[in-house]
Amino acid sequence: MTEERDDRQAPSSARKPKVAITIEPHVKAYVDHAVEAGEFGSVSAAFNEAMLERMERQRRIRTLWNSKVAQSDPERVARMMAHVEGQRDQ
Repeated sequence: MTEERDDRQAPSSARKPKVAITIEPHVKAYVDHAVEAGEFGSVSAAFNEAMLERMERQRRIRTLWNSKVAQSDPERVARMMAHVEGQRDQ
C-alpha cells in the first residue's frame, strides 16, 4: 500500500519563514474564532491553508485555460477579434 503525501502540508521538520501581515479586523476576528473552535491549530495554519487552497485553485484555472487554448481554432479567434476591434473603432 502506498502512502499519499498531502502537498498542502510541509513536513513538520521543514523550517517555515516568519512573516508579518496586516489584515482587516473582521478577518482577524474570523480567524481567531476558527482557531478557538479548533478548525485550525493556529492563525498561521489558517492562513497557510487559505494560501495553499488559492494556489491550487489558480493551478486548476491555468490548466483549464491552457486546455481550452489548445482546443481553439486560431482562424476563428482572429475573425472574432477583428469583429470586436471593428466595433470598438466605430
